[in-house]
Amino acid sequence: MRKHALFVTSLSAIIAIFTATLSADRVKLRSGKVVTGSFMSADPKIVRLLMDSGVVAEVPIEEIISVEFTPRKAPAASAAPAASKAPAASVAPDPSQAPPPITVPKGTALNVLLTEDVEVDAAQAGMTFKGSLDDPVMIGGKVVIPRKAAVVLQATKVEQAGKMKGADKITLKANSIAFGGRKYEIVTTVVESKGSGEGKKTARKVGGGAGLGAAIGGIAGGWTGAAIGAAAGAATGAIISSQGTEHLKLPAETRLQFTLDSAVKVQP
Repeated sequence: MRKHALFVTSLSAIIAIFTATLSADRVKLRSGKVVTGSFMSADPKIVRLLMDSGVVAEVPIEEIISVEFTPRKAPAASAAPAASKAPAASVAPDPSQAPPPITVPKGTALNVLLTEDVEVDAAQAGMTFKGSLDDPVMIGGKVVIPRKAAVVLQATKVEQAGKMKGADKITLKANSIAFGGRKYEIVTTVVESKGSGEGKKTARKVGGGAGLGAAIGGIAGGWTGAAIGAAAGAATGAIISSQGTEHLKLPAETRLQFTLDSAVKVQP
């Protein structure tokens, strides 16, 4: 009985060791019979084998002399690395591995160049215009917004001058900035561009026209001619001034400086 108990204990230990990596295919019985199958499970009383016929055979431990294990087939183990290599190329990048966004603080200056003309006479509030960043924005010695980043500007206020007085005026702000395949909405201060006006120029033109007309008239025919020339000169000056009202135009390459009114986070 002691030998039998020792055999049972040893067999159970062997089965426990080999279960994970091996498969039993030969069980020798005390009767001399050999049972062939695939090891399924075992406990202190019974060993279970899956027969080729699909039947599960339960063999009592006390009837077993020995159990012969054979290694499991290798292809399953060798196929694992191949399977792991296949999807490597199609694995999408993990967003958690992307660098964290950088905050560009409020008060940062944005130097922008217009990339198209802005004709104030044809402009209206709400219209947008294209520009590009002329100087990179750097934080800690690193470029966080590159030069040439696309900037969209918007007209917030437009005033067109009258024929005889006033000046063209346009107020712009930056709405967004785009680079690296991303677009960022921004809030900035406004920049006002204003013409020099025509009030003083009109007076000079009228006066100059009258004086010139008088001189021409005097040469042509004495005082009478001078009087006629003065009247003609005055009229000519008025026409020049009415047609000479300043038309403000901001050409491409005009440099404008905006300041961030609130911080913005950008992806480096």
